Amino acid sequence: MKVVVSLVLFNFISTISTQTRTKSNTIPAIVRQTFDITPEGTYNYAFETENEIYLEEEGHLDNEGKLTKQGQYQYTGPNGEIIRTIYTADEEGFHPQGAHLPTAPPLPPASFSFSNWP
Repeated sequence: MKVVVSLVLFNFISTISTQTRTKSNTIPAIVRQTFDITPEGTYNYAFETENEIYLEEEGHLDNEGKLTKQGQYQYTGPNGEIIRTIYTADEEGFHPQGAHLPTAPPLPPASFSFSNWP
């Protein structure tokens, strides 16, 4: 009986590990990709994969020669929900926005009052 249970357990574990390996080794094909750049330094870049990962970005140099980017990307999360992020990136950092991102709770009204300040 122990041998049968061991064989069934071994078969189950090897099947799961094979399925996991197969899924993680597949590289989705890129179904659309564009890249345009101008002599002035602006660019547009976009791609989409067969598993519906999507990225679109544009960038330009400002008057001081610093690069500013803005764009969006989306993919399907493990629970089937579409995750979409809109962002900007500049000399002050990366600034993402999306419904899936955590937000800080609002500050209580007393924190805005400086009347009690010594």
